[in-house]
Amino acid sequence: ARVVSVPERRHRGGASVGEHTCVDAAHRCGACAEAMAAVRSSAVVVGGGFVGLSCAIHLQRLGKHVILMEAGPSVGGLHSCSSGNAGTFAFYANVPTQRPGLWREAPGMILSTKGALRVAFGSHLTKMVPWCLGALASCAPSEVRKTALALGTLLRHAEAGYNDAWEHCGIDIDGEMGIYAPNKATACDAFAARRGYLLLQKDVHNQNSQSAAALRREGWSGGSLKMEALDQSGVRGLEPHLSYDVTKGGAWWFEDGWFLKNPRSLLRAMRDGFVAKGGEIRCGDFGRVESVAHGTTVGSVRLTMRDGTNTETNTAVIAAGAHSANLAKQCGDHLPLDTERGYSVQWSSCVPETETEKTSPPALTRPVCSSEGGFIVSPMAGGVRAAGLVELGGIELGPVSKRFTQLDHATRALFDPDAFAFGERDTQNDWLGFRPTLPDALPVIGKSSKFENVLYAFGHQHIGWTLGGITGRVVAAMAVGKNPGVDLDPFSPKRFASKAWWRLFASL
Repeated sequence: ARVVSVPERRHRGGASVGEHTCVDAAHRCGACAEAMAAVRSSAVVVGGGFVGLSCAIHLQRLGKHVILMEAGPSVGGLHSCSSGNAGTFAFYANVPTQRPGLWREAPGMILSTKGALRVAFGSHLTKMVPWCLGALASCAPSEVRKTALALGTLLRHAEAGYNDAWEHCGIDIDGEMGIYAPNKATACDAFAARRGYLLLQKDVHNQNSQSAAALRREGWSGGSLKMEALDQSGVRGLEPHLSYDVTKGGAWWFEDGWFLKNPRSLLRAMRDGFVAKGGEIRCGDFGRVESVAHGTTVGSVRLTMRDGTNTETNTAVIAAGAHSANLAKQCGDHLPLDTERGYSVQWSSCVPETETEKTSPPALTRPVCSSEGGFIVSPMAGGVRAAGLVELGGIELGPVSKRFTQLDHATRALFDPDAFAFGERDTQNDWLGFRPTLPDALPVIGKSSKFENVLYAFGHQHIGWTLGGITGRVVAAMAVGKNPGVDLDPFSPKRFASKAWWRLFASL
């Protein structure tokens, strides 16, 4: 992609357009008028993941000149939380991980070497106390239901939220990845693989499983969520190489489920489509926003980057994922945003050698989720990937090597021993990402308290890729004064002000 870094236009004494103020307030020079017009028509999006990039594209569709700020070295790079995920388009994922009785299960999950909930010990854990208190409070049945219904209002429109953005960028999601494929062998593969999704259960017919399924369907009120309970024979009929033990409880089958063969491929294609339509991208220190303040023109805000440069705009969107909390605090909103650290491992493609291998079905044809293990295994382009786990520990600590080993062993345990034909694990692709999460598992989407024209779009926990499109569409509509089409009250940044577990910490 062409990463654009356009020098700021200078006027009177070398100040940038965003910093310019006329010497004579009554005088309207041509450069001032041009500067104000540029500010009014501009937008800046902070964060280059699926959520931020989708916001940028939807704003561009509505006529804004958009600058995308990415603190990493590139949009679509390996560092991004949007790049190392399982690729599943989780339109069914409205039931949060918070659930009644989790407080009783959590200690055992943490202590177990196979537990889905882990802890990376460090100084950050003390800072997570309010988040943990909020997460436990969100386990009440009424709170779980509230979260599930709110997420459902977004998930029902998740794919539709992307369609206009993909069309704008010239992307056929069911077309070939081409130059964006991770290797030549998969260049003819489509971005999307529509093969359904399996959610393994201890017992698909027990009360917990049935209650969660009912909540999924209720969250899709007004839509039709196709999900079917399969017994062991049904599961193994779809994925014959799964082991007897992991399939004996059955699974929920989502016939319309689909996944990306390579998340980075789509992210890079969207990036290039955005740039081709005139969008600008600034990366590294030039794109790392350090502060937000009132601008010098009426109704504008000024963003200051790490390298000292300033950009003034009429609309700013904070979509920096787990790194959004400090910017939101500057905008008047102290929020209990933290991170659920997630891991992924990948096996390189195994090239069939014998005739039997060449005619045998692949070891895995669609994503399979181990709800007990807290991870998903997906047959990606270039190899099988296992992604998941929830690790508490913040964004400063590096990866814990034991988690990669845990994912490796747990993935192998899903399959019959003689059927695990994924090739060698590519340790160069071992990956750690930071899921931005609020205690109630709902994102923050709405206006900041201090600046009318600063909008929030972060905290999408495990489903940022899925909700990126609809979030972008909603945020862009808000930016131009249109009806967002979604009730945003459940996602308000002000929703925590009344929470007893947060009031004590909000003033610190």
